[in-house]
This record gives sequence, structure tokens and C-alpha cells, in this order.
Amino acid sequence: MVYTCHDDEANDLVQTLRGPIGFDMEWRVLYYPKAPECPTALIQVCDKNVILLIHISSMARFPEKLKELIESKDIPKMGVNILNDGNKLFRDFGVLSNNLVELTDLARQADPDFNETFGADRCLVSLAHVVARYCGKTLPKGKERTSNWEAKLGPTMLSYAANDAHCALTAYQNLLKMAADHKRTLTPAKYTTAVSFRVLEYKAPNSSGGPPVGPSIDVPPKPVYTRSQHLRAYSLWYRDKLPLDRICVKLRSEQDPLKVGTVISYVLGALESNTSLPFEMTKLLELVQKDKWSWKRHREFITKMESEGRGKATLSTNLRAI
Repeated sequence: MVYTCHDDEANDLVQTLRGPIGFDMEWRVLYYPKAPECPTALIQVCDKNVILLIHISSMARFPEKLKELIESKDIPKMGVNILNDGNKLFRDFGVLSNNLVELTDLARQADPDFNETFGADRCLVSLAHVVARYCGKTLPKGKERTSNWEAKLGPTMLSYAANDAHCALTAYQNLLKMAADHKRTLTPAKYTTAVSFRVLEYKAPNSSGGPPVGPSIDVPPKPVYTRSQHLRAYSLWYRDKLPLDRICVKLRSEQDPLKVGTVISYVLGALESNTSLPFEMTKLLELVQKDKWSWKRHREFITKMESEGRGKATLSTNLRAI
């Protein structure tokens, strides 16, 4: 079991993982009216040899190799209610999770007695029940579940988090063996899902009894013209293809560079004010995800552009004029 609070270290560690991956996430939950959804604080991934506990809330950016792992179409990641976790990662960081194995649906295919044990209409079976039936173990769920996962984690919380990912992988392996023993044919499409690129808004209860409301998103009002600083940031990024840290320096100075989040906001500001500016959506996502908080701030606008088909990078007269 390895616990890391550093994105560079996390990138190195993730590359040591092989094969199917046990997967889970933790985040802080606030219990008061109109409480916002807290971002993912901890991500647990494991293979048969190593359990990695990656403390996202302690990092300046989401680890690139972890993103690649979660988005990989070739590597299965398994858990219970795992699509919900994938949707939250998209809301928080724009990560498009792929090859997510729902253990409940896998068990429904692999276990000939599933319906008798859990009921034919059961949509989800808790991880604790999955572990009890298919691993013969007890998965304790104590007070750690509602802990502050954004704080430094102690031994008890680390053990709790590691167990969830490890048990998911163990249950997956046991279910595959059960299916083979009973000569049951598995249909991966029926237990594997992926997150699609769409607006996924968190809805918090409205204490007044009205319809659910989501958290406010800091999206600046649409300007009537493209500000020169925004256009310059866009040009340095798209035309000159400068690294983000160099753009920060170019827009101010070596001694006092602009903040990464500010430069990202400038580029988005140019694209928002001038819809004819070309760009590639994949490159824009790479830019925005270099700052942990920028995705959530600009998510609504980016998903709107994607739904409108923008991001094809066709040359325009505006670009030639920059």
C-alpha cells in the first residue's frame, strides 16, 4: 500500500500497475442545507500487487498518468456504483472514465444464484454484500466513511480506503472464476460502461422545498468584444503552441508570471467572445486540466461548445489577423 500526495510521484507509481484495476474514490460530504458537492479528495487504484492511494486534494493538478489509466479503453476498472464515480470525476476534473466494470451487473451474469440471493430487480448490491458473498470476508464500514478526506490521512483511514479498491479487484477475479466454473457466458457490454462528454450537474436539495439547485459556477459574463490580453493568450497557446508556463511569463514577466488559472481563463475568454476562433477540443481539455480548479470553473462553457460541435480547428481569417 502506497500513499502519495505528489502528482509527479503518482504519475510514476501509476505506471507500475498491470492488468485489471480495482477502483474507488472518497470525498468529503457536508451535512447542511444547500451544501455544495465537495471535489474528489482521494482516488484508490490497485492491481494484484500494489494499492495506490492518491490524495488528489493535496495536489496542484490531476496526475496525467492517472487520467490516462482511468480513460483507457483497454484496462478494466471495477467497483460498485462505479459509473456514479466516473460521472463525478467528469464533473470535478473533466476525466472521461472508460471500461468501468459494475460488479453488481457482473455478478448478475456470473452467479447462477444471484436473483435468489439478492432479488431479480436489484439494481445495485453494496460492496460490503458483494465482498461477503464472493470473497467470504467482512468489509467494515465505520465512521471513517464520513471523515474529512481532504485532510492528511491517518492509518485507519488509509486502511479503510485501501480495502475498498482491493476488495473490488478480488471480487472481480472471483466472479470471473465463478463464471468459468459454471460455464456461464459473460457479455462485457452488459456490465461495462463509460462516461460520455455531456453536462453532468450536481443537484443539491433545496431547503425551501422547491426544485433541486446546483452549485454556482464562476462563469464570467460574455464580453461584447475580445479583450487584447485574452486574444494574446489564445494566440500564444493556439498559434505559437507555447507551454503554459511560458505563456504565464510572456503575459507578465519572469519574476512575476501570471497564474496558470488566469491564463486558462484568458484563452477561454477569447473563445467565448469570438466563436470563429479555431481550436482543437482535445488540446483545450489538456490545457484546462493543467489547473485542478479550472475545469470546474469553465465546465459549463466547454461542454456547451462541445455540444455545438466547436473545436474542429478550421482556419479562419481572424486567426490570420492575429
